[in-house]
Amino acid sequence: MSRGIIPTHAGDDSDGKIWGVEGVNILFLLAAGVIGIGLAMMLSKHHTPMVSVAVGGIPLLIVTLYVFTMRQGKPKSFDTDLIETLALGNGWTAPKSQPRSPLHPIHPHAGS
Repeated sequence: MSRGIIPTHAGDDSDGKIWGVEGVNILFLLAAGVIGIGLAMMLSKHHTPMVSVAVGGIPLLIVTLYVFTMRQGKPKSFDTDLIETLALGNGWTAPKSQPRSPLHPIHPHAGS
């Protein structure tokens, strides 16, 4: 007896969403929030609450801008390719010279 085909969705490589934020991006935002709260608490001993909250919000603001402009809804490694293109000029292009395969013999007819 055949049981038939059972769809496993093995090709689905989605990282999922939490509160509408894709995959690991939520971890960036949560880490920035924790760093901002810690910074605000450290500054609250010597500065006014408005200054400490404003300075503590800077990490969250920067990471939020980064996530929603460079990662959210973009293809994987879009951000690193863009940064490499801006820095080196070759993020989306193939390397100029490909390394030789270690399995390819130096002299193809050697030994025959």
